[in-house]
Amino acid sequence: MKAWEQYTEDGIKDLAREALDAACLLIQTRLALEGVATGDLAGMFFDDDRVEESFRNYIRSELHWAQYES
Repeated sequence: MKAWEQYTEDGIKDLAREALDAACLLIQTRLALEGVATGDLAGMFFDDDRVEESFRNYIRSELHWAQYES
């Protein structure tokens, strides 16, 4: 099965959320070394869905591109 065949809209949304969570975790881990105690702000900062939508659009673009490369 090719990559573009296995991703539904729900799968794309899940992957985008995982990517956002991973990015936030990296930032929080690095900032913890500088004394930032929590990453609680991330939930409020990314509450409006713009960044996650950008991730979804990027994923769709990658899948679309991969379809034509094969």
